[in-house]
Formats: sequence, structure tokens, C-alpha cells
Amino acid sequence: MKSGIRKKQTRFSKLLLEWRKENNFDQLYPWRNTGNKYRILLSELLLKKTTRKQVAQEWRSIVNQCSSFEEIVTCDLRTLKKVLRPLGLENTRSKSLKDISKKITTEFKGRVPKTKESLLSLPGVGPYTANAVLCFAFGHDVSMLDVNIMRVLCRVFSVDSKSSERTTGKSLLDFAESLPPRNMGKEFNYAILDFAGDVCTSRKPNCDNCPLKQICDYV
Repeated sequence: MKSGIRKKQTRFSKLLLEWRKENNFDQLYPWRNTGNKYRILLSELLLKKTTRKQVAQEWRSIVNQCSSFEEIVTCDLRTLKKVLRPLGLENTRSKSLKDISKKITTEFKGRVPKTKESLLSLPGVGPYTANAVLCFAFGHDVSMLDVNIMRVLCRVFSVDSKSSERTTGKSLLDFAESLPPRNMGKEFNYAILDFAGDVCTSRKPNCDNCPLKQICDYV
């Protein structure tokens, strides 16, 4: 990687972690305060096409009625849809949860897989969800790449999926993967997710109060 980009990357990660110290929202999201790997995977599945606030509001009700993969497998489909209805897309969500739970109980002894290859073998689980589980459940220093994180990287570093190779010497995915500091993957990823949602928003980003404004290409 080009030395100038590397220095900026290090500064970027440091500033985000400093911002998180004063803007820690973990108490708002119960799945961040558990080591239960089932609940961590469940949260990532529920957060698809749903806001954090919505999932937080329904979290207790859902985990009380769906406390394990085995319970989801044996749960009546109509009941499962009713539990998930407040989040929307209950038909799709219920089928996905059923399929994933069946595979985990039959092929992984009811335990969340701990390798990326195994996680990607689960129905409907892609690279983002796999890396999120590796990070938040198993402590790996990996990064995730969704539209919100891509927006931050595009603004700060002037990169996108087409220009990243030319600008940084890496693909956008590889560039994102190199961002979390060693042994700080969980903290870094929560920081960039919250930053994207609360400061570097898609519309009307709060650039005046942005901790990255001194290094951001967008300002």
C-alpha cells in the first residue's frame, strides 16, 4: 500500500476509536453486551434491511421466544412469523432462520461455525455477516463492508469499488480488511458502524462536527 494512504489509514482508525470513547452506544443494543454466539449471529440476521432501533425494540421478545437454534427448528412456522412480524419481511426472515437453524443443528452440533468458510455455507449468509460473526463472536480482527461503511471510505479516502486499486493498491474489500488495528477489531467495527449511522449519514452528514474532517476528502 502507498505510504501516504497507510499513514492516513492509521490516523483514520485512531480518530474513530477516540470518537467511540465519547460516543459508545453499546448499551442501546443488547446483542453487543453478550458473548452468546447464537444471539450474535441472530442479531446480524435480524439487522438485515432493518434499523438497529427496530431490532433493539423487539429484541427481548424475540430472544425470549427463540432462545436457541433448536427452538427455532421446532417452532411452528406461523408462530415464528408472528414473532418476527414487527421487523417486517417475516415470511423471508422466518424461512431463512429455519433453514440456517436446521443446518447448524444437523451439521455443526448446534454451535455457530467459527470459520469463514463454514459461515458462508449457511443459507443466506454472505461475506458481511460472516465477517461480523467472526469479529463480534470470535474476536477476529476482520472488517465488514456494506453500503454504510463504503460511504465512509468513499468520502474519507476518495475510493470506491472501481478506483480503489488505483488509489490504494488494493481492492476495496482488501482495503477495508486492512483497517481494524490489531486486537481492536470489535471496537473499530462498532466505531465505524455507529459513525456511519450518526455522523457520516447518507443525507446531510454532520461534517462540521466530524472527528475526521481534518483528513476527509469529502469536506
